[in-house]
Amino acid sequence: MLRMWFILLRRLFLKLFLVALLLNLSLSLEIILIQSNENFKGNLWNEETLINYLVDASPQIDWHICPYISAAKCIEFYQDSYILIDLSQDLTTQAEISELCREYKKVHLVAQDEFKYHNDLTFSVISSKKAKFSAFFTLLNFYNWSKGTIFTNWYNQEMFLNFTESFNLLTIESMIDMENLIMRVVPPLGSTLYYIFTQNNESISIQTYLIEANLLTEGNGIILNQKSGYRCKIEGALIVTDMGNEYADSEEKYLGSSILTFLKEIENSENFLDVVNILEKEHNSHYGQNKFSIINIQGGERVIIGSIIEGVAFMPNNPIFPGNTTSIPKSHKKILDISIEAGSTNPNYSPSTVGPLAARGSYLAVSYINAGTSGILSNFQINMFNYDCGASVYNATFSKACFQKDFDSFGLAHIVSYASSMALGTVKLFKSLNWNFPLLGINSDPSFNSSTLYPWYQRVWPSSSFTLPLIPVLLRSLGWQKAAILYQNDSWGQNGYYFLNLGANTHNLILVNPDNTRAIPIGLDRNTIKNHSDILQGVIDSNARLVILLVQVPLVQYVIEAFYDLGLRRGDILIFVSVPDILSNILTTDDYLYKRLEIGVPMMTFFGQQWVGKLGEGAYSKILQLYNNTAPSSFACHYFDIIYLIGHALDFMINRGQDYTNPYKLESVIRNTQFIGCSGSVIIEKGSNDRFVSVLSVQADKFDINGNVVKYFIGELKPYSTQMLQISTPLIYPDGTTIKPADLRNQNTDCPFPDSEIKTFVKGKILVFCICFAITLISIIITFIIWKRWWKFSIEELKEKQEISFQDAVVAATIAIEFFQFASMGPNMSYLSSALGNFSNSLTLEMTNIIKLRNGMFWIIVDAVYGLIVLWLSMCGVILLRLDEKYLHFTLFRFIAWLADYMMPILGNLCFIPFISICLDIFVCDQSIGDNFTDSFLSYDCYYFCWKGEHLAYAILSFFALLCYEPLAVFCRPLWQEFQSLLHVKAAPLFLMVKTIIQVALIVMNKTVKRAQDITHGALFVLVMIIYIAFLFKFKPYNYSRFNLWQNLSLIGVVWLAILSTIALGAKGNSAILTVLLCAGWAMIGISGLYIQKKKCPSLLFRKKGNDTTNLFKFAFTFGRSSRKALTRIAPSSASSELQHNK
Repeated sequence: MLRMWFILLRRLFLKLFLVALLLNLSLSLEIILIQSNENFKGNLWNEETLINYLVDASPQIDWHICPYISAAKCIEFYQDSYILIDLSQDLTTQAEISELCREYKKVHLVAQDEFKYHNDLTFSVISSKKAKFSAFFTLLNFYNWSKGTIFTNWYNQEMFLNFTESFNLLTIESMIDMENLIMRVVPPLGSTLYYIFTQNNESISIQTYLIEANLLTEGNGIILNQKSGYRCKIEGALIVTDMGNEYADSEEKYLGSSILTFLKEIENSENFLDVVNILEKEHNSHYGQNKFSIINIQGGERVIIGSIIEGVAFMPNNPIFPGNTTSIPKSHKKILDISIEAGSTNPNYSPSTVGPLAARGSYLAVSYINAGTSGILSNFQINMFNYDCGASVYNATFSKACFQKDFDSFGLAHIVSYASSMALGTVKLFKSLNWNFPLLGINSDPSFNSSTLYPWYQRVWPSSSFTLPLIPVLLRSLGWQKAAILYQNDSWGQNGYYFLNLGANTHNLILVNPDNTRAIPIGLDRNTIKNHSDILQGVIDSNARLVILLVQVPLVQYVIEAFYDLGLRRGDILIFVSVPDILSNILTTDDYLYKRLEIGVPMMTFFGQQWVGKLGEGAYSKILQLYNNTAPSSFACHYFDIIYLIGHALDFMINRGQDYTNPYKLESVIRNTQFIGCSGSVIIEKGSNDRFVSVLSVQADKFDINGNVVKYFIGELKPYSTQMLQISTPLIYPDGTTIKPADLRNQNTDCPFPDSEIKTFVKGKILVFCICFAITLISIIITFIIWKRWWKFSIEELKEKQEISFQDAVVAATIAIEFFQFASMGPNMSYLSSALGNFSNSLTLEMTNIIKLRNGMFWIIVDAVYGLIVLWLSMCGVILLRLDEKYLHFTLFRFIAWLADYMMPILGNLCFIPFISICLDIFVCDQSIGDNFTDSFLSYDCYYFCWKGEHLAYAILSFFALLCYEPLAVFCRPLWQEFQSLLHVKAAPLFLMVKTIIQVALIVMNKTVKRAQDITHGALFVLVMIIYIAFLFKFKPYNYSRFNLWQNLSLIGVVWLAILSTIALGAKGNSAILTVLLCAGWAMIGISGLYIQKKKCPSLLFRKKGNDTTNLFKFAFTFGRSSRKALTRIAPSSASSELQHNK
């Protein structure tokens, strides 16, 4: 306790007497060196090696080496030596030695970069931790490095805690698994710069694993502090060290050199006071000099390239960096290099814009990843190098030289050209040169199918061996049965033709052009293609409306232009292309654009779905925003997914510490990567290079209201679904309608003008609508007057059993026949059942659907209808005027009256729909070759121009035929049953009147709405029929419950058929499911009818056994007489009395 008080008092007066006491002391060359505590030896340095280094390096100094336990005695004994070097690492010992140095007037030198205990005579021979930290950040600022990964230990960690937002801080512990840390944790950080602030042994492990993980390649940088860089051999590494210690390769040499540097500063001092003054002046912080050298490892040697003095960097020499480059690494996320062929150059050929437009998808994906919004590679950046070594035409010499010139820029993976010819040439070239790294593309050439033949290639696009056989499936679903084909005569075109032909044979698509007109040579231009006009003329001469082109850009442009030069115009052909981006490519602005627009719009194609899901929709909006609302290329979405496929594979490998720079490992991971991308689920099929595809998008182009060409989505083709084709937007044909033209040009009639001159005549459509509306309105008015004036009464319900008569059978047959007639007035049934549709059309005289109206066949039918209407008028006149009774001697009148009993229900009831329909067909002139009404022609015979000559005469005749036939048919429908004494089942006059109106309305809808919008017509038809059925449920149509039942059920069956037909129209496919549903629905209706009939509807008609045939013959020969006589014998009802009165 007394000793402590003594020490404190001595400290107070030491400075006051220091000068006076020491003025006469002279410098001693004796140095006291206190060894470290045995318990701390070897922790930081090897003391024996350090002492030997000091002794050997300074033979002029007399070293007094004392163990720490004898420090006090040693200090007291060597009083002439006033410099003491303290190597003890025990803080308690250092404190004691410090006090002894103060007591015995000795300078206390230690080796600490952060004092724990010291006095005014204590100096550290090494620079402070703070100075080292400052020098480190001075160097970072000099190179503008603001990010990276710092390796430190617990001792230095606190210096970096305020920089964790910009730097990744990894603290090394003694028990840490260094290999796992570097190989698994560090790579996902995506750093390009690494800073090591650890002890030497830890640093060596860090350096070793950084090299093993390929993290110190070109573009990376590494900085080490003195202690971390003793044995650093990393080429291009930077080491910050205390000036004067540049070549120290161990802690002992570093510390020994620092001590000798201190001693050198005071070697010329004359006394202790000079020593203190010098040290105070040079080291006012009591630490080593604040001067640092920058060492660069070059060729395995240490080279001084600059210095940092008082926080200012001087770099007179340029360093090299890892990868033996002088390019300064950037302080950003680690760059992953990828290359792409997105140029437009075609050597000795016209340039192509398809590649650059498609690559917009890849650049958008790269921007997503680099912005950190993709969820992958969040600490990395992708850099893409563009090769312009051929766009769509492969030139071996040019491409090889181009690729070799920039061989170092291929990066981790390479995206080949969109064109199969160029891609195939590139892949074969790389294989021959043994350039092995992942190759990706969108090429459909079947040559790429084999992963054994091309192990480095995979595509996010399905093979044409999968897609081309589906073209006939699509076309047959759209109603096409015949087509022509033209393919380019190379391996791609030949393979494509082979697979398409397989599909055509399987699905009954007939290719109508001769075999010798199906292949066009490649390498043609606008001039040389004229030498092969015979091939194109063969396609034209086949009269095929649909032409399938298996031709790539730019040849497809020249083919379309050649079709124009050979005389084709819009509407003559509809082109289907297998390369979707042709739709965009034909819009290239040049002097020939007008030809391509004339022939190439509309054009149809199909391909893998695009811009789907949240990612796809967002990418589509973004790409529109970036490129001034220009619709993206058909390939852009799949190019987007190529980048994401590579990105997901790299992200997987990096997060698992795998070597993503190993092309073999990366290739394997890419093949096993699955993700949801811009085009849906991306999966590479096992054992192949192909993407698995479950949905294909069907697309076409059209003119919008401003005359611009726009692409639009038609529907989806799902190869693995029972309902393969699902239509969302009907295909718009050249005439602006959704009505499919004939498979062959000039198929219905041999028109006296080319099909290209035909256009939709809007005025004619309006006129047809007006005529039909007028007829409907007149029919409603006349029907209402007739019902109000003559037939407004009810019928007596059948209550007693009666023997069924021939007339009753006729009524029953009428219900059955009208079922098919009503069905034929509904939506097109061909997608459900062509046989059912043909039978229904035959009962309504919709002859265009079942026979070819050529060579005047339509007019034969019209004349026959006119003749039957005349016969109908004759029968009505004889019956209503009773000419057969007034003029008994006229056999003709009696014959007509006899015939009327048989024919009136047929001509007035069953023929009502066919007669009205045929008469209205005369007015259907909705196509034209000019702008005047007289330029329009009859839809059923293009030789007859409308509203002049013979057509005008027929139009007038049809108008008067309708005017005479319809009112009499309406009046005579209930009249006929009043004349039939043997008829027990009678129809209510109100029902017959309403049925007339419904039939006229359905005929009019069939002639107008159905021709414009078939799906709208189907929906409207269902609505009208439901209203009609509701009316029949409320007002019973017959006086017999069983007939009422089956009348309603038959119409419900028609509605069910119409609903399914409308669905089939929307899907544009012959669905087995819909056919099964139709049969199941009808079966349920039939079974329900039989059940209700048994429970609710008693049988009131019976048939006597025997003599049925005799009675029928007897009825046939006596019916005309007996029926009217029987009418006079029966008790007159109110209705018959009113009838007699009216007559």
